[in-house]
Amino acid sequence: MSLQFQFLCVKPDVPAISRCKIDKGFMHRNRLWARGLTMRQQGAATSVYCAVSPDLEGLGGMYFNNCCRCLPSQEAQREETAEALWELSERLIQERVGSQSK
Repeated sequence: MSLQFQFLCVKPDVPAISRCKIDKGFMHRNRLWARGLTMRQQGAATSVYCAVSPDLEGLGGMYFNNCCRCLPSQEAQREETAEALWELSERLIQERVGSQSK
């Protein structure tokens, strides 16, 4: 049995929390921030779509927002940014794996 991996990038959404937990004063003062909140189901939709959609099987290296393939930002397309992210990812994985092997 061989394992196959595919990697997709998903825009993180911030699901809204229940009204009883919201500081309404904070929400009022930070209207622009609050505008980015989504309902829980909507916040998870793109991640779930990318994880289970047969349409994406065998594909990778793409960026998704609201269940749609999008162009990443110019910064995300820079080779230097990609290299820095790759090195950081390797280091974080090694730190995690190394700490579990003790």
